[in-house]
Amino acid sequence: MSVHVNDTHPLIWFTLNKTNQLSEKARTVFEAPENGESFVYVPAIVFWETAPLERAGRIRLNDGFLRWAEKILSNAGFGLAPLETEIIALGAGYNFNGDPFDETITAYAAHLEVPLITKDTAITNAGLIEIYW
Repeated sequence: MSVHVNDTHPLIWFTLNKTNQLSEKARTVFEAPENGESFVYVPAIVFWETAPLERAGRIRLNDGFLRWAEKILSNAGFGLAPLETEIIALGAGYNFNGDPFDETITAYAAHLEVPLITKDTAITNAGLIEIYW
């Protein structure tokens, strides 16, 4: 079974059926939990980053933020990666683009030693973790 951490944008694209914005590899990983073939960690900070985007109207989630998040986490192939002090400290030590969300999401992948599903060039160019795109 493959295990990954996801960044915010791929999860939003997948759950809103904007799969044309995903790479084939990323789409396959997001579909695989339905078949029990992969597990995707969703960092708590991904939800934290998403909620204000929805509130500000920058994205529109089906049925609102809370139901969107609950639906994701009700799938056994997705699991919440809690925001722990060790992750915060690791992310605070990164300084590749000044975005605490990106740096903390990167810290999750580094801490768990699994690839990160992201299209983000700043994260990719930092070279700190394995990227899956």
